[in-house]
Amino acid sequence: MKKLLSALIAAALFLLTACGAPSATLHQPGENGYIYTPADPIHVDGLTTDTYFAYAYDTDVFAAIEGAKERIYPASITKLLTALYAIYCLDDLSVEITPGDELKLVKAGSSIAYIKSHHTLTAEMLIQGMLIPSGNDAAYALAAGVKELQSPSIDGAEAADEFSRSLNDFGKLLGLCSSSFTVPDGFAGREHYSSLEDMAIVAKQAFTDGTIVQYCSMAKADVIYASGHTNTWINTNLLIDPDSEYYDERVICGKTGSLDGYYNVVFLAEIKGTRYAIGVFGSTGENARFADAIRIMDILEINDRTAA
Repeated sequence: MKKLLSALIAAALFLLTACGAPSATLHQPGENGYIYTPADPIHVDGLTTDTYFAYAYDTDVFAAIEGAKERIYPASITKLLTALYAIYCLDDLSVEITPGDELKLVKAGSSIAYIKSHHTLTAEMLIQGMLIPSGNDAAYALAAGVKELQSPSIDGAEAADEFSRSLNDFGKLLGLCSSSFTVPDGFAGREHYSSLEDMAIVAKQAFTDGTIVQYCSMAKADVIYASGHTNTWINTNLLIDPDSEYYDERVICGKTGSLDGYYNVVFLAEIKGTRYAIGVFGSTGENARFADAIRIMDILEINDRTAA
């Protein structure tokens, strides 16, 4: 089943590339979410992808962006938006959630946090389970839990679907204009898509949230659920793992995402005193995305052009 699903996703992405992927809708000046792009943004060569951005917080501009007109596939980067929406909906992240039949929606081959239906976790811990081990089970449990708190009579699977629909409305509230989200975990086919500009908006918001930054910056966590069960979660982002050859002290936090043969990473970095949200989409290898990320940071450090 895992091989079949991966093959189908890979085939869909190949066909989109071969036949010409649909174009993204670009933000226009004055629109909600618009980020200024200078006439000569920094270009980064030597990457395995030509789809990336570097957003400079201090000047609110794209210091670098390539592939803005392309439709991209966020995969588990979606979890940053899922976390933002859950935080937006909940007054108290210490509320306890016990997963239900929504866990049946987790697809074979998913990255998981090993959460079961007899476990009880706080909403904050489910956010942690999404962001450290990139748990698709945590994403579905959180999505269903948020909607069940709003509508107690709804069942888990229906609640998760309702969350996904609401995710699109929330995205528009943030200023997204070229995205379609069908699941809370991002593990979907070509109907689940976005753009670099939209992903930059998500990163811009996510990396100013203390809860998200806290967990996206942890390489490892030993956790105890509200039900007393214990676990150890390992972050999929090697840029923040001190034991990895891809560790880079300029990186503050980040989130990975991948489909078969299509690898992403979005992260917050500080380079020569300037904070950047950087996104790499469609790298050709699991570790190539980290090498691409380091290359982008190196070029930003050399150029240091963040003013409009």
